Amino acid sequence: MKTSLRVLAAAIGLFALALQFYVIAAPLEGAELTKWIIEYFCFFTILTNCLAALAMALPVVAPESALGRFFERPSVRTAIASYIVIVAAVYHLILRKYWDPKEWALVADVLLHYVTPAMFMFDWLLFVPKGQVPWRTIVTSLVFPLVYVAWTLVHGAQTNWYPYPFVDVALLGLEKVMMNLAGLLGVFLAVAAALTGANRLLRP
Repeated sequence: MKTSLRVLAAAIGLFALALQFYVIAAPLEGAELTKWIIEYFCFFTILTNCLAALAMALPVVAPESALGRFFERPSVRTAIASYIVIVAAVYHLILRKYWDPKEWALVADVLLHYVTPAMFMFDWLLFVPKGQVPWRTIVTSLVFPLVYVAWTLVHGAQTNWYPYPFVDVALLGLEKVMMNLAGLLGVFLAVAAALTGANRLLRP
């Protein structure tokens, strides 16, 4: 069951990522296409769905490789689970009012923000060994969000483009954005702590 679930989840995740890229990129060319390629990988949703797809695929197709073993670690899968939960929650509670996708864009939207998070959490609940996620995962899981925040602010300062309205320094000002980011990092800590605690409480 685990292999079947992970193959299916990886296939759905990769399809959603490709579809999301295509629905925007299809009419673009030249400099506009290059700009979209860069911007596409500036979205936390995209990067997290890439991690989720890799975490599903590599332990199946290359279980003995360094990356296969890395993505099989309970701590790594728990960190990714915290990211994907926040992707779904932030989109559902905050971002969906800014975006009204239609047709294939709607398909990609549902897959990236709802289906992939649900499948990854199902895998986490069933197949991540219980009692094996160390408490330090709460802190180490912040590395990826912190790097993302730093990149977003630096890239935004250079281009005046920000992937999400709550990090738009040009619109909100740096002080407000930093307050928003501090709140989000607190949410990351809380979700990572909840998942780590749940894993340890469920030990056999």
